[in-house]
Amino acid sequence: MYSGIFTSFYLLAFGLSAIVLNHNIDVENKNITTSWESEVKIDSTLSDLQLAESIRDQAGLMGWLPRWEFKKDSSYFHFTIVHPGRKYHLTANSSNGHVTVGESPKGFLAVFHGLHFLNGNIPNAPSLIRSWAIYQWLALFVMTISMILGIWLWLKFNYKPWQGIAFGSLFIGTIILMMIL
Repeated sequence: MYSGIFTSFYLLAFGLSAIVLNHNIDVENKNITTSWESEVKIDSTLSDLQLAESIRDQAGLMGWLPRWEFKKDSSYFHFTIVHPGRKYHLTANSSNGHVTVGESPKGFLAVFHGLHFLNGNIPNAPSLIRSWAIYQWLALFVMTISMILGIWLWLKFNYKPWQGIAFGSLFIGTIILMMIL
């Protein structure tokens, strides 16, 4: 019972995100809801990636920097920071260090969906978010041990030949059906 309670959140997150992936459901909110400004120190000798990392760190934001969204001209540097919960659109003025940040919260379903791939390695993330990878591996370990122990207990105390044939056929048939589809 306790292993089921421990792994239930992981199974719900994994199952919901698998439905979103398989059915190509768009769960992300793309509207900018909050804007704010900040002042940062801009070093013009840095590469675009290093400059974006420096601005992200000085602004106290967490997330990845998709390089394909970097746009730079003579006086402005535009880039995006993303993580499972938010998307930040930043515009930095190269001459005075003035940064405008537009926030787009993605929404509950997008965060839940983001847990499918999350390994906890979000730059500048707090330790609570980084601990998701530990929970994920522990949940997988507990599920594996629970399945092995459950099969062993069933075989030892409640095995009837017709049950083994029925459930074994159902299991093999499901695997064949999944491979065909």
